[in-house]
Amino acid sequence: MRVWDIHPGYLAKNSLLGQHAEIHALYNVINNCKKGYSYHPETLRWKGNLDKLVVKHELTVREMVLRGYRHASPCGKEEGWVNGTLTLEYVDHPAEQFGILGEKYRKSSSRGRIPLPGRGSDFWAHHKYSVMARGYNYYKEIQNFLKDKRDLPVKEERILIEKVSHIMEKPVTRKAMINLAHHLWGYFKNMASEAEKHEYLYCPPEKLPYLMQFLYQLAQKFQQEYLLQSTIFADLLE
Repeated sequence: MRVWDIHPGYLAKNSLLGQHAEIHALYNVINNCKKGYSYHPETLRWKGNLDKLVVKHELTVREMVLRGYRHASPCGKEEGWVNGTLTLEYVDHPAEQFGILGEKYRKSSSRGRIPLPGRGSDFWAHHKYSVMARGYNYYKEIQNFLKDKRDLPVKEERILIEKVSHIMEKPVTRKAMINLAHHLWGYFKNMASEAEKHEYLYCPPEKLPYLMQFLYQLAQKFQQEYLLQSTIFADLLE
């Protein structure tokens, strides 16, 4: 039983679908006070943090949908819900989880939508647009942190991973999302058809999540690997 503390984009098919099943199992055990697995380390760390487990479920589902899987099993807040106040502890630090997954995937020749990062710079490249969507100030904060810093193997980048993970918990802002969409459009504006340019330029502001899906489709069409390996598209999927 495990729910990974890294973005589900890194999970191969079996791990992704398995995590979704595990989240529902954990939710059922904790919410209904069942005895099965009640003392498992994974259960204990989510106990008192069901709100965070639901957020993890939502992100896992968005990644599943992005990859074309169907979803019909909601996991939501119910009457009497109380938000968690406990600090969510790690069973293994995310930096170590990359190593665990790497060993597992080497044996099975599996990989997720996003390749596992080898170094801190890889991890940052995957998350930079998600951070930018929370606010350009957060993007600059990480850029300043990385300035003149050695690029270490990801297993040694605990501070970077924790900083980015903390920012990823913050809400996406409308202003930052608009700025990000303009930035991503820069990859395609010279390649897009007239119809695609019209689609982008005349997309109503209230349809920004749809616009991000449109940009993901363009990334697929024009095989922009750097964008296809970003966490942003699952984060902002409707």
